[in-house]
Amino acid sequence: MSELLHIQEPLRLLLSRNNFDVLERRVYWLILKEIKQLQTLRRNEIDLMPGEFPAFKIPIADLQLPNSSAEVNYSTYKRVAQRLTSRQLYLDSPAQHEFTSVVVFPMARYSRGVLTVEVNKHLVPYMIDLSKGYTKLQLQAALSLNSQYAQVLYTRLCKFLDTGIWRVSVTDLKEILEAQQYVRWSNFKQTVLSRSIDEINLKTDIEVFLSERREGRFITTLVFTIKRQSRKGDRAFDAFNDEIELVLSQPAEVLHNKAMEIMLQNYRFTAVQMRRIVSEQHLLDEFVRLDSLIQKGYIDIKTNPTRYIAGILFKKEVAQKPPVK
Repeated sequence: MSELLHIQEPLRLLLSRNNFDVLERRVYWLILKEIKQLQTLRRNEIDLMPGEFPAFKIPIADLQLPNSSAEVNYSTYKRVAQRLTSRQLYLDSPAQHEFTSVVVFPMARYSRGVLTVEVNKHLVPYMIDLSKGYTKLQLQAALSLNSQYAQVLYTRLCKFLDTGIWRVSVTDLKEILEAQQYVRWSNFKQTVLSRSIDEINLKTDIEVFLSERREGRFITTLVFTIKRQSRKGDRAFDAFNDEIELVLSQPAEVLHNKAMEIMLQNYRFTAVQMRRIVSEQHLLDEFVRLDSLIQKGYIDIKTNPTRYIAGILFKKEVAQKPPVK
């Protein structure tokens, strides 16, 4: 596994809830790799049907576990096979009043250094459907992580690599990481966030910086700035990030005026969009950061800049599509 391999995790699955532990998530990622290879081999055919998927054979060496005696390995992987068949994945679509609970792996067998796993046929369509978006992960980096929190955080951060920014509330992040038991911010930051970020920065292809936003005395919002591997150790990018933090720390009136001037000169937002950007702090911060990333060449725009930024700031608000610049 020396070459750099990437897997594509469909957003529907990335955003779902599951009860995987560290080993089980590695099994899941390795199966996504095998599915991608099957699709590549059959790229001229319309679809892979659920019944066509074989049982996936995963060499234990690919799970990157510490070396141990054969006796310990047997008992360890016996437990892994037992747990795999009880793991569930939850697909929740409140807007459509749909909820699906799926047993992910109906069969798992360990024998002589190989873990054989079958995937639930009802889950296969979700695993091969990339039409609603996907997140690209570097497989070796993902497999190197030894913490469940780091694994989940890494996949979410990779989703925002194109923009280099992820803004999330503390409450939502605790839910995503299934770390609601850490009620106090200091405990959550020290035990979950700091350790996960340190592991991600040390072992993976990305580097992460964390900024905190307060409301009164409480930390309520977190802003992650994410670098691609090619930017690790990039002093210019580090200086750029520091510069942006200084800009965002300016008085609100100064930042509002600056943003309005930039929008009038370089973009074609609607009047409603401009009012929202300057009046909603999180939109204002993200606009200033995205504009700076574009001006410095850190983001390669494949469409017009107005549509690109509006698509990030307003996401699914179809009614507020900006005109083409």
